[in-house]
Amino acid sequence: MINPLIFVPSVRNIPQVIEALNALPYDKFITRLMLEHDAYKTGRDFFLEHKEYTHIVICPDDLVINYDSFMELLRAVDDYKLTNLSGIANLDETNMDIFSCKPLGTDPTSKSAGTYYTRQTLPSELFIEVGFTGFACQFIERELVENLSFKGGCNVGRGCMDLQFTNELKEMGKPQIVYTDSFFEHLRLLQIKEVTAWKNKAHDKNEESTIFVKKGQKIEF
Repeated sequence: MINPLIFVPSVRNIPQVIEALNALPYDKFITRLMLEHDAYKTGRDFFLEHKEYTHIVICPDDLVINYDSFMELLRAVDDYKLTNLSGIANLDETNMDIFSCKPLGTDPTSKSAGTYYTRQTLPSELFIEVGFTGFACQFIERELVENLSFKGGCNVGRGCMDLQFTNELKEMGKPQIVYTDSFFEHLRLLQIKEVTAWKNKAHDKNEESTIFVKKGQKIEF
């Protein structure tokens, strides 16, 4: 059986996100109030240092991790020995039928209408290869983590970590896989003003922290 580490790069503090994370019976590592590139480097380093974990699972701080969907992804990764697997999430709250993942051949940087999968265009197969996953509860196995930079694909490597994941897997010739019989609610617009204000102010390294939460313990900020 696989032993995942749930990694949460966190600026927001959304109660329903925390509640859902607390329901998952696995260890969690949270980087708190770190700029994105520092948060991902810290999460990757912690995971690689702790050999007991087989997979890192990237769970953004605005994604409600549905228990049943999480367990479906975990079983699929274990049963089919997948190097990476993501679920389905809405792009934002304005339209729950537009998803964050994109078809093969689509420009992963485009924000244009029609470039994302929708409830109507999502294929019926359980597993699909995509051109961009959007990090909707993203499972990545250890050997692949070792070969990924966990750097960003925009802002001189400081943002768009999901874009760089796409770019590097393309370079490796590895498929990005999404499990379609899953759904994670993406609350992208919740606390967005606070997050934007935090990003735009002078960053104080003294605010940063890491939180390790063992299975059975509760997340407390």
